[in-house]
Amino acid sequence: MTARWVIGHGLLGRAVHDAAAHPPMAVPVRWIDADEAVADLAAGLDLLAEAADGGPWEISWCAGRGVTSSPRDQLEAEVAVFRRFMAALADHELDATQGRLFLASSVGGVYAGSGAAPFTESTEPRPVSAYGEAKFAMEEIVTTTSRQTGLRSFIGRITNLYGPAQDLSKGQGLISVIVASHVLRRPATIYVSLDTLRDYLYADDCGAMVVAGLERLEREPAGTTVVKILGSMTPWSIGAILGEAGRIHRLRAPIVSGQGPITHTAGQSRDLRVRSEVWVELDALARTTLPEGLDALHRAQMGELMAHGAPFG
Repeated sequence: MTARWVIGHGLLGRAVHDAAAHPPMAVPVRWIDADEAVADLAAGLDLLAEAADGGPWEISWCAGRGVTSSPRDQLEAEVAVFRRFMAALADHELDATQGRLFLASSVGGVYAGSGAAPFTESTEPRPVSAYGEAKFAMEEIVTTTSRQTGLRSFIGRITNLYGPAQDLSKGQGLISVIVASHVLRRPATIYVSLDTLRDYLYADDCGAMVVAGLERLEREPAGTTVVKILGSMTPWSIGAILGEAGRIHRLRAPIVSGQGPITHTAGQSRDLRVRSEVWVELDALARTTLPEGLDALHRAQMGELMAHGAPFG
């Protein structure tokens, strides 16, 4: 049985954890301090080696609080911790050729300056923000480590992830914000044009794609890095989402369109349509349509509101 470790317990980490065939191990990490975080991650490698006992193992890196508007120094600190973790992994007694690693990356981050959509895995990455540069730097660390050690790795360039319990305090999660505006009957401000095109992926579907991709990775040669776009492959404009949300809830969302601080829109492309050309059989796992996702999110937020007085965790 494969020993599994999911690092990060946010929206994606929980979805990957729930999609796994058997519960992955969990290791508390003190992210607030870089040295303590690296020490905890190193201890996690020891526990993973013990669980694997010379057999196959997997790591899913779903950690990180950085978003497009995060300051450069915060993002560089996250990259530095990841680099130290990957160096510890390369030096560890774990047999890299028995291992598979998933890294969560970002379509919006790496393709922000890449020109005309739709973007594919063969599109040249051109990040134009500190966030995109950080994600691409982490991709390069994974690729280099895999080539040097024989580790098999899977980089998922994820579109716009959404689902219940999304952390709205991070300043992202447009769909969660729109639904919350319905649930709380309070205005929400949107800082980008209503014709902005995005691909939205339900978190549980993404979790299933990550797990299936790690299984598929086993068939690749040692040292291989596979880059795949993870999305629904169905673009939606913000205006269309607002209309769909109003149709489902039979009420217009109290949305305010504003010109906010430059940090809200810096490094973001208006058109982020995608078309995956890699492991396309995984795309069928994006089963949740946007109307279904909106409804599920609305029900979850209403439940949180009735139970705790707030529509999010």
